[in-house]
Formats: sequence, C-alpha cells, structure tokens
Amino acid sequence: MDFGLTETQELIKASAKEFLEEKSDPAIVRAVADGDSEAIASLWKDIVELGWPSLTISEEHGGAGLTFSDLAVLLEELGASLAPTPIVESSISSWTIERFAPDALKADLLPKVAEGDILITPAIVERDASWNPEDSKLAATKSGSSLVITGEKRFVAFAEQATHALTLVRTDYDEPALIVVPIWKADGVEQSPLKHSSGVPVSSLSFNELEVPETNIIATGDKAIEAANELIAAGGVARSAQLAGLGRAVVDATVEYTANREQFGVPVGSFQAVQHHLAEMAISAKQVNHLVHSAAWSFSQEGYSVDTAAQAKIAASDKIAALCWTAHQCHGAIGFTWEHDLHLYTRRALAWKTDYGDSTFHKSKLANAIGL
Repeated sequence: MDFGLTETQELIKASAKEFLEEKSDPAIVRAVADGDSEAIASLWKDIVELGWPSLTISEEHGGAGLTFSDLAVLLEELGASLAPTPIVESSISSWTIERFAPDALKADLLPKVAEGDILITPAIVERDASWNPEDSKLAATKSGSSLVITGEKRFVAFAEQATHALTLVRTDYDEPALIVVPIWKADGVEQSPLKHSSGVPVSSLSFNELEVPETNIIATGDKAIEAANELIAAGGVARSAQLAGLGRAVVDATVEYTANREQFGVPVGSFQAVQHHLAEMAISAKQVNHLVHSAAWSFSQEGYSVDTAAQAKIAASDKIAALCWTAHQCHGAIGFTWEHDLHLYTRRALAWKTDYGDSTFHKSKLANAIGL
C-alpha cells in the first residue's frame, strides 16, 4: 500500500484547507457551540456547493464516485479546523445506502443527498448509550405497507439540520430492520436538544407512531445487522480521520506556543521535559494518521477490514484525547482558560472519543476479529 497522497487527494487537501481557513475559524466554532444554527446552515450551504456530500456517492447516482480514502483526506482537514458540519453523518449514511439499499431506494435518495436537497444522519444509540446494533429496541409495528415506529433514539448529531435519519428498529415480527425515516417537521417526531461537550447540535428523537413506508427499508434480519455494523465501522473510521486532523492541529499549535513562550529568558520548548512531551504527542498523532488511512484504504476495497477499522478507532479515541491533555500541560495556565482555543479541541476530542463506539467497544470487535 502506498500512503502517499494521489493527485486528486492533494487537490482535496489544498482546496479544503483554503476553504476552511476562511469559513471555519475559531469564531465560527464558538458561535455554533453557543447555539448559532444559522452558522451551521451557512457553512453547509457552501459545502454542498463544493460537492463534498457527493464525494463517495457513485457517478450513477449523481456523485463524484471517489473512494473512502479520498473522503478521509477531506475529513482530516475538517477535523483540524473543528468544522461544525455534518459531513461524516451524511457520508456514512449515503455509503451504507449505496452498499445495502434496494436499487429503487438508492435511485430515490442518493441523487438528493448529492445535490444537498436532503441530509441523512445516523440514529442508532438509545438510552443505554450502546452502539451494538443487537441492543436496538426501537419498536416498529407493521400496518399495511408501512411500519409504525414508536420509541426513542439518543445522541443524534445534527438532527436539527437533518431531513432524515438512518435508524435501526425491531419489528413486531421480531426482526431488525434498518430504515430511513423523515424527521424534519415530521408528524410523530419530537426533537429534544441535549447538552453535549462536542460543541455541535446533538438531540434525542422521540417517535410517536411515526408511519414510514416499507419502501424506505434498507435491509432486514441479519442483513440489517450487517449493514448497521458497517455503518458504525465506517463512522468510526471517519471520526478517527477527523481526530487525526485534530491531533495534528493541536501538535502544531503546541509547538508554536512553546517555541515562543519564554521562561527564565528562554523558550519553554527548549526544556527537555517539554521536548519529550512534544515528541510523544507527535508520535501519537502520526500513529493515528497511519492507522486511519490504512483503515480508510480497506474501505476503498471490496468490503472492509474489521480489525483495521477497530484499530483506528481505538488509537484515535485514546491517543488523541491523551495528546490534548498533554497539550494543556505544555501550555500551562493559559491552556485552561475559556479565551484560549485549546479547550475547543479537547472538548471535541473527548466527545468524538465515544462516537461510533469507544475504545472498549472496538477492543471487543477487534478481539472477535482475531478469533478470541
């Protein structure tokens, strides 16, 4: 495997960096954290115009037809800027639909996603906060050619902006089903904002006899569990790519700060203890980067590698959060103030640490994959 960037990836990286420097500065990140939904809408409109939601959607369905590896390059830059945008949620939803949905549903939904006419976000977690698809209890009762859904999903990112949710239900004939449901101003759906450290909108969704046509079903039975597991694995790798970018940005900021902050007439970065901290931070960031792009590459092949996806999320969850805490130590007291931007990165890293499964969840996945 050659992990050097392709010409296409170099263009994605350069254009994303240029765009995000202008459109996703710390002021925007802080505004969204304070509840400014208009800032999210404005940023998403620009992102749609750039064609990023269509990146991995096939050309047959109106997308660019690029690979998960290409997406990972984009996500790394988004993570470095903390861009408050649902590109991960949209991308992994369309990825799952493309791989598992019936042709008619793909033909209906994917061109709309590519054009930005609809936004789909995953809604998998319930009150127990479990990412295991087998634990889903959201009830769906068959009524004619529809399913009537009752129950709750929690920790749904960007539900306020999304038009649809990709969710897992348990039918009255005791079979799981992965289904796309409308949530934007839909009768039978109530959204409740949740306080969340990520700094982006997170909600619970309450379904009260929401009627959804069976034609919206992506998969049922074992195939639904397989599709949900792949959705979670893809989400884990995608979020890890963002964490890799976040880690890189924190390392760069800490190196710059310690090179300029002086104590006893010399830069604090000249002290051996600080240098050792910085070296360990740089190593952690690079390790995560390599694991992420290895996992993204596996998603670009037929199927995906359970073990590389799990390795990437375990490393990203644990190492980047630890890296952020070390950065606070290197910054000293200023690193703990609200005025300094470092806490924005730490809060996001801690929130992303558990998204699409924490390290404990993925360690179990990895153990199963290697035969334990």
